Amino acid sequence: MLANFQFIAFNVNASLTQNKIANSIDTLGRGVQLTRPVNLNGAHNASVFFTYGKTMKKLKGGNINATTFINYNRDVSLLYKEKNFTNGWTLTQSLGINYNHKQVDFGFNGSLAYNTTRYSLQSNLNSEYYTQTYSPEFSYTFFKYLIASTDLDYTVNSGLSAGYNQSIAYWNASLALQVFKKRDGEIKLGVYDILNQNKSLTRSTGDNYIQDTRTNVLKRYLMLSFTYNIRKGSQQNNGMPIPKQFQRRISNMRIVN
Repeated sequence: MLANFQFIAFNVNASLTQNKIANSIDTLGRGVQLTRPVNLNGAHNASVFFTYGKTMKKLKGGNINATTFINYNRDVSLLYKEKNFTNGWTLTQSLGINYNHKQVDFGFNGSLAYNTTRYSLQSNLNSEYYTQTYSPEFSYTFFKYLIASTDLDYTVNSGLSAGYNQSIAYWNASLALQVFKKRDGEIKLGVYDILNQNKSLTRSTGDNYIQDTRTNVLKRYLMLSFTYNIRKGSQQNNGMPIPKQFQRRISNMRIVN
């Protein structure tokens, strides 16, 4: 284990769409709405992603990590022959701590996401909502090759429509056997959504509407899988070993545009 290991990732994206194919919405009376495609300028988006992790000197095998994600999106449409701009912001901040020592691997990550949408013509549709996620995980290695693990994602939604501000617990557990000489193969039996509470609650925004959706998803199930890792163990970065707790952080990293 390296005494002073640091991991930093930084990403910036921006794009501008010229002559975007957008919607032109008009009413024909008696509740009839006409939507047709038009070319408009004014749509663009940008995002910033930054993550930082560092080992803890006073706790051998421990590290802390923090990730900040900011996304801005501006869309354009014609609403009753007037330009309508939709401005959306997503700000997410997460903070985690991991501990790995001998057979024990423990981690806890918490995040808060703030989403807001503002319309230039229809301020009555302006909205904002929050998503909190708390994710503890634990694993223990028996006999060097057998790994028992469990993890939980507890999500709290607020600011959505009535009936959608729900808390969801998604709990998994598995038993995995590492095989082959370099332990680069894994046979795993896992049970997913042990509490049978998995749900998909999403919010989407349109040119003149806000919509909350509940989608049917796969609930409690068992899965037997085999995985083979073609990488040469954990040797990365010109031969420098990456601490085990950072490997999971890197493999789970996602950058959203």
